[in-house]
Amino acid sequence: MTLVEDPDSLFLRSAQNALRSTDGDEALRALGWRDLLGSLEEDPDARLGVLAYFQAQGRELGSSGALGELMAHPYAGLFGEDRAVTATVGRRSARRGNRAIVVGTPGSNGILIDRPGHGISLVSLDTLELRPIGFSDGLALHEIESDLTDLPISLGEAQAVALRERSVQLGRLAIAYEILGAAETALAGAVQHARDRTQFGQPIGHFQAVRHLLASARVDAAAIEALAHLSAGQYPALPPMRDAILKALAGRNGRRICERSLQVLGAMGFTAEHEHHRSHSRVLVLDALLGTSSSLAHHIAVTLRESAGVVPDLNLSVAALRAN
Repeated sequence: MTLVEDPDSLFLRSAQNALRSTDGDEALRALGWRDLLGSLEEDPDARLGVLAYFQAQGRELGSSGALGELMAHPYAGLFGEDRAVTATVGRRSARRGNRAIVVGTPGSNGILIDRPGHGISLVSLDTLELRPIGFSDGLALHEIESDLTDLPISLGEAQAVALRERSVQLGRLAIAYEILGAAETALAGAVQHARDRTQFGQPIGHFQAVRHLLASARVDAAAIEALAHLSAGQYPALPPMRDAILKALAGRNGRRICERSLQVLGAMGFTAEHEHHRSHSRVLVLDALLGTSSSLAHHIAVTLRESAGVVPDLNLSVAALRAN
């Protein structure tokens, strides 16, 4: 019998290999990722390939402009098919309000800035002031410092609503996959440590408490993976609020995986020399984009209460969040 590797696993492994040998944007070109992006809606295999790249980027802690290009995809028919256009990612700052973040390499043909209630602006990169945000996980982030209130409107709010929903859905799907990849790397480090570290003459992985921590973390990862794959298969006809539920689940479970992995690592995991902090940082940074796990969970609960439980698809989706 000949065993054939699953195409999704094959692409994931190829993406990891590409990210190990070159930078993220060159890896996108080598993998033909943008060709897959053009078939996103009609080809489920292409869609899974597009999203698998983010899981690989999380595992390898790579950086690229893929998220911005993916979120700009719904607007391609209006602003042209050039993939160099990059959409910003919204983030809510308690101190400074709504902020626009450029994730990875900015596109040379312009930056799409979404201002809910006002519309969409397509702005030349050289007209914006970008402030780099440095983290230990290697993900390139820039916050737009320029005043956004006077930007010319390229797409009115009436047209932007439906396209914005698709853009945010894709962004949350991608971030969930990348959180999964980064959390898997953190967990793999903890598993290896449990095999190598000995106490009382045996590996600490033989101790029940350590096994429970690792098993719980693996269940959390499996829950993200299952809901992410289901949601990817259903896009673009996602059930109500599925993207918010997936992102909330990924953020919450990703943080728990990293915390349990850190418990297994002990004091070693707190040192700068150990790699754990890089995966943990990636999960925390990604959780802050397009809604944190706590803010999204609150929004989901409010929506469910206001719907009086009469939205069946929403109830089913929430059940997946509660069960894990």
